[in-house]
Amino acid sequence: MNIIESAISELSRKINDLRLMGIPPFIPRNTEVLSAPRLVSVLAGPRRCGKTFRTYQEISQLIDSNWLAGIEHVCAIDFDNPHFSKLSATDLGTMRDTFLGMTQSANLRMNLLFVFDEIHRIEGWEEFVVDLSRNVSWRVMVTGSSSRLLVSDISTSLRGKSIATTLYPLSFIEYLRFRDIEPIDSTVGRAAVKAAFSEYLEWGGFPQVAQTQLRVREALLREYFDTMILKDIIQRHNITRPRQCIALYRYLLSLIGKPYTLNSALKYLRQSGTPATASHIADYAGWADDAWFLFGAPVFTDSQAEIDRNYRKCYCVDWALAIQNSQVWDGTYSRAFENLIYMHLRRTYPRVNYYLTRRQRREVDFICIDSHGKPLTAVQACLKIGDGSVLDRELPGLVSSAKYFGITNALVVTMEEERIIELDGVRVRIVPAWRWMVEE
Repeated sequence: MNIIESAISELSRKINDLRLMGIPPFIPRNTEVLSAPRLVSVLAGPRRCGKTFRTYQEISQLIDSNWLAGIEHVCAIDFDNPHFSKLSATDLGTMRDTFLGMTQSANLRMNLLFVFDEIHRIEGWEEFVVDLSRNVSWRVMVTGSSSRLLVSDISTSLRGKSIATTLYPLSFIEYLRFRDIEPIDSTVGRAAVKAAFSEYLEWGGFPQVAQTQLRVREALLREYFDTMILKDIIQRHNITRPRQCIALYRYLLSLIGKPYTLNSALKYLRQSGTPATASHIADYAGWADDAWFLFGAPVFTDSQAEIDRNYRKCYCVDWALAIQNSQVWDGTYSRAFENLIYMHLRRTYPRVNYYLTRRQRREVDFICIDSHGKPLTAVQACLKIGDGSVLDRELPGLVSSAKYFGITNALVVTMEEERIIELDGVRVRIVPAWRWMVEE
C-alpha cells in the first residue's frame, strides 16, 4: 500500500469513527474562535492548552446553530498522524475528494467544515486551505502550536486570507468550570472559590493538569516544558546548541515577575560556564515569545529608544510551568501571583506593559493598553499587603500613573485584602484576585 492509499484508508476510518462515536465530551471554553466568510480560521496557541477540545466545541456550536446539518459534514484531519504526515501538498486535494465521496449529496452549496490540525507539516499547504475557503459554504479551521501557525507568521503564509484566534491555558473562571465549582456569592460558595484559586495559583491552568491527580502534575509540567522547547523552538529553528538554549530558559523561568536585560542574561550564562553571544540571547528570547512560552513585557513609552534602554519583565504562559522547571525557586508564590495576573490581563487587553513614573521612576506592574495605544487600566499585583509599608510602596506609582494618563480604573490585586482607598483624587480598588477574576 503506497502513501496515498494508506492515507485514504486512514482518513476513511477516522471519518467513520467520528460519525459513529460523535463529538467527544468537552468542557466549554470562553475564547471565541473568530471567523468570516472566505477567510481561514486559525486557532493557535501553546501546546497542551486545549485547542483540540476547543475545536470540538466549535463543531458542536455549528451543529446546534443549524449551520452544520450534522457531524457527517465535518472533515477533521490530524496531520500529526504518521499516515498523513508524509503527504505532499498535491495530495491534499485527494483527501478532500475522499471526504466528499463519503458525504451523501455533498455539493459546492452544502455547508461543510474542514478542520486541519498541524497541517503546517505539509510543505505548501497554504494554497490548498485558501482555495477551500473561497467557497462561501465551506468553513476551514487550521489549528496548531508551532512553525507557520505562529501568529507572527500567519499574514505571510496565508497572504491575508486568515483570521486568527489565540487560545491560552485556562482562565480562572474556566478553571472553576473544569473543577465543577459554581462561583456562588455565599459563604460556602466563596470558600470553594477561594480554595480553588489557591490550587490554581499552585498548579496553573493547563487543562489536563487541572483534571489530573496531584501525584502526576509535576511530571506533566516537566514533560510540557521538554516538548515545548524541543518541538517549538529547538527543532523549528535548527538550534545547534540546545544546552545553551535550555540553560537560558531555565534561568528566565526563575525570573518570572522580575526585570532582566539581554546583558544580564548573557552575563549569567557566561558565569555558569555556558558561552553565548548577545545575538544568541536575543534570538532565544524572541523564539520563546513566538512559541507562547516566555514573554518579555517592555516598559510603556512612545520612545523606541527608551524601550531598548530599559529592562523587560519576564513572564511565562503558565506560572506553574515556570515553578516546576526553573533553575531556582524560593518556595513562595508572590512572583507566580504576579505572573498569574499578567496572563489574566493578556487575555483581556491588546497590550500589557509595565510603567516607570516620569519623575521618581516608581514601577507600576501593569499598564493595560487598548488597540489605539490608550492606557485603560493600571494594576499593582501584591500577594499580601500586611502592614502599611507595602501600600506606601505600591500606591504612589499607581496613583501617579493614573493621574498622568487619566485612568479611572486603578487596582491593587491581592490574595485576600479588599477595600477602597481615595488618594490624591484617585480612587484605588484593592480587590482579591479570585473575586476580580470572577467578576470579569
